Amino acid sequence: MAEAEHGLADYDPRWERGTRGGRGDVFADAEVLLASDFEGANGCNFRALAPHHYAVDLEKEPGTHRFGGMGYYVCVGVRNKLPLRRRVRLRLNADCEGYWGEQSASFQVRHRGEWSEIPTGDIHRVPDLPDSLDLDLTLPPGGGERDGTIFVSNYHWWPYTEMLDWLQPVDAGAVRQIGSSFQGRPVYAVEFGDPGNPTMVHTQTTQPSEMGSLACRALIDFLGSGSAAADAIVERFHVCFIPMTNPDGTVLGYGVSDSQGRFPTFEGAQAAEHRPEATPETRNVWGYLEEKRPWLFWEWHSNHWKRRPGHMLLRYRPECLADAARQELWRAVRAERDRNWDFYLPRELELSERYPRQWLLIHSGGAVVVASADLVK
Repeated sequence: MAEAEHGLADYDPRWERGTRGGRGDVFADAEVLLASDFEGANGCNFRALAPHHYAVDLEKEPGTHRFGGMGYYVCVGVRNKLPLRRRVRLRLNADCEGYWGEQSASFQVRHRGEWSEIPTGDIHRVPDLPDSLDLDLTLPPGGGERDGTIFVSNYHWWPYTEMLDWLQPVDAGAVRQIGSSFQGRPVYAVEFGDPGNPTMVHTQTTQPSEMGSLACRALIDFLGSGSAAADAIVERFHVCFIPMTNPDGTVLGYGVSDSQGRFPTFEGAQAAEHRPEATPETRNVWGYLEEKRPWLFWEWHSNHWKRRPGHMLLRYRPECLADAARQELWRAVRAERDRNWDFYLPRELELSERYPRQWLLIHSGGAVVVASADLVK
């Protein structure tokens, strides 16, 4: 039917069209339209299970890396065709080693650009399907495409083209292109303050589903606000941002992958060693760090897992620091880790084989602070 073919690819005129490479799906009946044909979406095989009950399968990550072949990120659009506010149920079928349904802690709804969280009482485990969940969704009254459409995700999805649009009014002197993605999309940095001052670099993780981009956006908006507090920071520091590090993965609707099916977050060593096989996404970030030589590199992450509470230590290497006082501080942090060994050890072991020795990494309240022997002086 014509409406099903249309889907939601044209919902926002800013969005890239046809960039998902044939991925995505559209389903429509007399009451609802379900779609994943738009920029940054993830979901396929929409179908009706029962009246007012639908299902979607999460698309799998490409490549042969650790998460390759898993489907755990979702971003779908749901349009109410009826003029009344009403409830429908949507089953999400992941493929994540049998722990996705038990560990998924939160889901978000975006309506007309505003985010809200789905109440935990509307998230239901599915008997005998450990990688599935049923979400009870409240649909706004239909009638207009924008009024009746919501977007559902387990992360705060922000399309790359919306990021470009947001960058337009930012002071032109503060924005510069630092590289391009594998598919040629520009990667930008935003800079505040005197480069002669101590430098901080904030970036989104190269895991494109995570909301580090929005964290950078909030900080950039604050520093450009003209408030006394913001101006005091800009006066003392050179504060730099890479708000979106993996635009290809963002556009394609991947959880952690780039457009080559690789996992840039765990390939930092290749960029640090200037190996030709390094991904453009890691080369862009590492090259910028080499240029800026920051005293602090803050990489913003987010997650929706129950097993990952905020303020969780992931990784650090005190011996990499050149400054003795900072080494002592990090050793104190390590001592705290040792007192809670059973909590921290699993993540420490998991990451020890994945991050290059140059990196220092700590996870705190959804952010990762990273520094290196070469960068921290």
